[in-house]
Amino acid sequence: MLRPLLRLALACLAAMTLVLEAAAAPRVWVAVAEEEGAYAEAAAAFKAELADGAEISTGKWQALFDGQDGMPDLIVTVGVAAFDGALGRLAQKGGGWARVPVLATLLPQAVFEARMAAGPVVQRPISAVVLDQPLGRQMALIKRALPDRRHVGVLSGTQTRPLLKTLEKEAHARDLKLVSAPVANAPDDLYPALKTVLEEADVLLALPEPAVYNSGTLQNILLTTYRARTPLVAFSPAYVKAGAVLALYSTPAQVARRAAEIVREWRAGRGLPAMQAPREFSVVLNARVAASLGLQIDDANAIVESLRRQEGR
Repeated sequence: MLRPLLRLALACLAAMTLVLEAAAAPRVWVAVAEEEGAYAEAAAAFKAELADGAEISTGKWQALFDGQDGMPDLIVTVGVAAFDGALGRLAQKGGGWARVPVLATLLPQAVFEARMAAGPVVQRPISAVVLDQPLGRQMALIKRALPDRRHVGVLSGTQTRPLLKTLEKEAHARDLKLVSAPVANAPDDLYPALKTVLEEADVLLALPEPAVYNSGTLQNILLTTYRARTPLVAFSPAYVKAGAVLALYSTPAQVARRAAEIVREWRAGRGLPAMQAPREFSVVLNARVAASLGLQIDDANAIVESLRRQEGR
């Protein structure tokens, strides 16, 4: 008699545990700018990471706000348009909506910081996993992949000029020298600044500065650096396809996996952390351009593993 009762009690306890776990699962909206390309890749990776830990609704940000019943516990935005759209809709809502936290992903650091500086003071926690790579990681890449290149050139605009002191510090820590020139009025003074930098620099580090690096300037910058026998280290694999030697970047899935880790920490009661870069990253190499410049560079995967060891990962 005791055994059937014990089995019944255990079954009831298991059922109650499942009910409590279901009730405790947070409701998370994954709001994307578009349901294709990098946005879809990031959303799918995020959902896969949290398949058993949250009630996840994925879709374009407009559809989530217009079609979902009730209020989410957390909103994860994917892309600039989704972040801007979600903040705009949230500003129109009152009550408990004012406390719904937002975790932004797949956007540049400069964009996130600009939105935070311009927006009104709100109660809600807001954080981000940005696309930008840590400056120390970028300098470590140059040191590891191009050990004979010691003078790192940088063209700075309004968004990247505040980074110069940190860049200089990170370069000095690796026995590198930073050579910078301002681009105050692009495109008029872009090429004079580039010429000035290339007089001393033996590698050019591209920073995500839209006024400097864009579709209208990239080919001329690549041609100028190639003629100067100066490799360009970039922040996008598309730049490597166009002629840059190396790029350090994080894929949408890598960004999403870090965002999922943050959500698990948030669910455990730790709150949202400060804005941060992805922990995972990739390196891509243009072997043809490297060979034409007389550079011998290790395999990209070997470089990634070396940088990860340096970071203790």
